[in-house]
Amino acid sequence: MEYEEKTKEQEIQDAREYAENIVDTVHQPLIVLDENLRIVSASRSFYEIFKVKPKETEKQLIYDLGNGQWNIPKLRELLEDILPKTTSFDNFEVEHDFLDIGKRIMLLNARQIYQKTNRTKLILIAIEDITEPKKILDGLHEKIGELEISLRTAEGKNHTIAGLKGMINELEKRLLRKRG
Repeated sequence: MEYEEKTKEQEIQDAREYAENIVDTVHQPLIVLDENLRIVSASRSFYEIFKVKPKETEKQLIYDLGNGQWNIPKLRELLEDILPKTTSFDNFEVEHDFLDIGKRIMLLNARQIYQKTNRTKLILIAIEDITEPKKILDGLHEKIGELEISLRTAEGKNHTIAGLKGMINELEKRLLRKRG
């Protein structure tokens, strides 16, 4: 009996280490919250990107993280309104200006995880920073708009030039008739 308990404990420990290694391998920042929205753990990339440390992060209410920087209305909406009604959410866009890293536009994906063994709920949040791609897309849309205006202006000029050529040809014909 004791051997079976130790084996089960070892299996649980192995599964935990396995999951932690996966989380730390992923490039996207990940956060695991308990059902009270306190941070259970976060990925290495989360700590690096958001410039926070595990000691000041873990066991903190997410809204208190980084001196309240994560007290974001849209994040509250996700965690307090949307997730309790559903078990997951994808591509929830959040825009926020962080003190250490500046303005960021992020897509959040969240999943509720129910742990049967201790009957607790966890929330896994994956964060994708889309600030740079969004800037590039906005710049492309702006350039497309400029090109469309230039094209319309050029087409307008072509019509004007064609109209002027027609008037010159008409005047030339009149002048030639008068001479002839």
